[in-house]
This record gives sequence, structure tokens and C-alpha cells, in this order.
Amino acid sequence: MLIAVLGYLTRWICDDALIFTRIVEQILSGNGPVYSAGERAETSTSALWQWLLALAGFVSGNTDTSAISWMLGLALTAGGFALAVAATRRLHDRPGTWLLPVGVLILLALHPVWQYATSGLETGLNTFWMAACWWLLVRARGNTSGKAITGAALVIGLGPLVRPEQALVAAVFLVALWLLTRPGRRVTLAAAGAAAALPLGYEIFRMGYYGVLVPMPAITKNADASRWARGFTYLTDFADPYLLWIPLVPVTVVLARLLRRTRADRSGLLVTLTPVVAGLLLLGYVLKVGGDYMHARMLLPSLFLVLLPVLVLPRSRTTGVLTLVVVVWAPLCAGLARYREEPAAVRSIDDERAYYQAWTGREYPTDSTDFTPRQRNLQDAVADAVNSGRRVLIYQGPHNEIITAPLRADLPGKAAVLGVYLGTVGMLAPVDVGIVDFWGLSNPIGARFAFPEGKPGHAKPLSNAWLVADYAAPEAPTSPAGNFVFRDEVTPAQVAAARHALNCGDLAEVQRSTREPLTLKRFWANLTGAWHRTQVTIPPDPFEAERKFCGRP
Repeated sequence: MLIAVLGYLTRWICDDALIFTRIVEQILSGNGPVYSAGERAETSTSALWQWLLALAGFVSGNTDTSAISWMLGLALTAGGFALAVAATRRLHDRPGTWLLPVGVLILLALHPVWQYATSGLETGLNTFWMAACWWLLVRARGNTSGKAITGAALVIGLGPLVRPEQALVAAVFLVALWLLTRPGRRVTLAAAGAAAALPLGYEIFRMGYYGVLVPMPAITKNADASRWARGFTYLTDFADPYLLWIPLVPVTVVLARLLRRTRADRSGLLVTLTPVVAGLLLLGYVLKVGGDYMHARMLLPSLFLVLLPVLVLPRSRTTGVLTLVVVVWAPLCAGLARYREEPAAVRSIDDERAYYQAWTGREYPTDSTDFTPRQRNLQDAVADAVNSGRRVLIYQGPHNEIITAPLRADLPGKAAVLGVYLGTVGMLAPVDVGIVDFWGLSNPIGARFAFPEGKPGHAKPLSNAWLVADYAAPEAPTSPAGNFVFRDEVTPAQVAAARHALNCGDLAEVQRSTREPLTLKRFWANLTGAWHRTQVTIPPDPFEAERKFCGRP
């Protein structure tokens, strides 16, 4: 009840949530899980959240699922908390023993937990899935039937579809499930098949449909990179404002004592260790890749996992002292602790809710209509192009002026619009108008640019040379005196080099994999070439790209 109330009091959605909304609109319009019709790019990181929203939109008859997303996220968060606490109660339940709230109060005291109970992103689904895995593992101690084990494996195996990095957590829970139940060969094979069926099936679909191994944002953010220093900065950015060490140090001591006491109980020790190991592995991955640009968001799942065995604890002298520490800290944290952002040039980590409150001018931005007024000039330009039948590329200049250029004849869509706020721009345009992503989250070219240090997801701007070369008609102006001056000036030589590179080697194959009609032949080519295609990187400089892909000296 508390997390439902606190989540409701801080309800919101972010621009990234509208990315899911746009994809749902395309699915329900019959264009498939894409952001722009005719260009197969997987823009959403959570496949399961995308399809849950599509189902909700289909059932409700509403293609705009922006409001549904925060409500569904809040319901899943509240359900996840209830399920997690129920499982921990079952783990520690002994006749005549009182249970004290410890870990759950730590979670409830943190503002980021309240905020990401909604947001329109997959965090609520993530919370519910982790809680379900925990509940099923605890339940498996007393139910080792083949059906129960197979059903648990099916749910745990959904991890990669919740978020790709949750494959780590799913693997730990699956190993623990097998060690806990020790099923025979037949049940083991059935459980393995159940766990792998949906993720493997979807991965085959992803490779054949999109032509890559991972969602496009993973390529954009270089999810295999190592940026440990930034990762530890991201960790302290979360821990310091809330003085998290005050409750976590004694919780760690109590957890260690709990593990020591359960050494004789093999199953109890295994169950207790599982979410802790999974949480630490997930934390390690987040630190390795450098965290995120959203304050605390990527660390909340790790904290939730590590606290699962101590959400509630049996009353004792030690747990009584710990509970007292948490009870004193929690209201002070909830009431007084606030995140203070440093200048973007210092750490590039944002309080996203505060940002979009300021950007939209709404205390509770919970619908796509709260975002679109800030881009009204773009919306009017798109409507004018569609109504007049002019096939143009539309974007804003350095002073927010509207700039247009003829669209390439071979591109689908009535028009195309460049999106800096990708989700918001997607809400301005009908599904038959293409969206050109400035930051590369849905752009197969920009996503593959060499990765510079900077804000994750915002470090690969699509330069004007590539914009003109890929989307504008040959007669579009390309001189410095022309219209294309949004971020940089562009010369005819740069555009010519970019156009040439787009038709050579691996870069031409990237284009074909996303834009050619999806025949069986194309699906097979995408599937078999997905590994190599995922590794392709593109120099942002058109001349370097031309040399790399076309061999021009």
C-alpha cells in the first residue's frame, strides 16, 4: 500500500516512455514492432514491456498507451513488493516468531524507488519479475513437483525479455532452482526447454527481423564497453545523497550472520544467497558499462535483489537494533534527503523526473499531451506537410526555426521529421511519417558511430552530412549557406562521401537489413549475418567512413 501511494504521489512518465508508445502505435497499426514504418530498428530495450503495452492498447482500444504505461507500471511495482515480502516472510516464518520490517523500509525511504514505480518505463515489470523469481524459488523448497519446477523455470527464463542484462539474474536463479530441487533428467530437460523457449524464440525473431543480436539502444550505448570510473561515479551519485551506508552497513552484517546461521540448512543457505549473488553480479555489470544518465535507475534492481532476503527479519536483539537504525534513518531520508544535480559537464547524470517536470511545466506529466506543446512548431510543420502532400524532411534550426528539404524518393512515408526528443517527436507524427533519431537510439547509422565519452545514449549525434546523405533528395541544399545548419555546417563533398559510404560494403548491408522488404530470403540473410552486423562500427567523419567501407584513398 505504501509503495502504491508513494508511487502515485510522484507519478510521471519520461520522454523515453513515449518511445514505447510510438512502437505500440506502429504494432497496432499493422506496421510491426518498429519506430518508423519501412525501417526495422528495435528501439525498445524491454521486449516484454513493449508487448505488454501493445496487449493493453489492443484490449483497451487505445493506441496511445502513455497513460496506461505509468498505471500498469505502478500496479506491477506494488504487486512486486507484495510478492517479495510474502516470499521473505515464508523464508523466515517460524511458529511464534515476530517479523520486523527492515529491507522493505530501506526501499520505501528512497525517492528514486517512488519515482521509478511509474515513469512509463519497464521498471515496474522488472520489479515484479524479480519478486516472482524470488517467490518461486522460496516456494520450491517445499514443492519439487515436475510441473512446479518447469513453471518456475518458464517465469525465470523471461529475464532477457524484461531487460537484456537480466539474463545474468535469470541464470543465477535457474542454477539455484536446479541445485535446490535436483530434478531428474526428464524434468531438467523440460525445465531447460521452458526457460529457453521464449527468449530463444524471440532472439531468432530479433536476428531475422532486425538483423542484429541486441536491441538498438544496446549498440548505441556500447553495452559491452568498460567504463568503470564512470560506473563508480554513478554508484556514489545514488548512495551519497541518501546516506545509504547508514542502513546498508548494519544490514550487511546481519545478512552475513544470517548466512552463517543457515550453513547447516543447505536449502535455506542456497535460497538466501541466490538474490544476493544475482544482485552483486548485476551491480558489477552496471558499474562496468558506466551506469546510466538517469539518476539511480539502473542500480535499483541490484538493491532490490540484495535486500530480498532481509525485507523482513525474525525478531532478535540484533535485528531489533538494526530495525531501530532503519526506522530512524528512513523517515529522515524520505523527508529530508534530496538529490542535488551537479552541472551536466561534471557528471552528466540527471534527475529525469525533475527535468521533465520543468520541461513540460506539469507537476505530474503522465500523458503524451503533456509533452507535445513544447514541440508545437514541429507538429504544425508535420501536419502541413501531410495535408499538402509535400514529401519533405523536417527539423529545427539553431534558433528553433523550421527547416525543410525534399525527401528521398525511395524512402517510405509521407514525410520525415528529425527528433531530438525522440519520444515526443514520435507523438507529433502519424505512423506513416518517418522519425529520424538524432541520437542514434533508433537510427541504424548513428547507433554504430564510434563511441566517444559522454552522456550514455546522447553521445552519438547524427551530423548533417549523414542526415542529408541518407534522407534528403539529391537536389537538397548542401552548402554552408543552405538550410542544413542545425548542429554543423555541411559541404557537398561531405555529403557525397557519406552517400558513397552508404552504398558500400558492410554499411550498405546494414541499410539493406533494415529497409529491404522482409522476404524469407531477407530474413535468412539477416539471421545469418546478425553477429557480424552487430559488430559493425562507423566513423562519424564521412571521409573516414568512405575510406573504410569503399576503399577510397
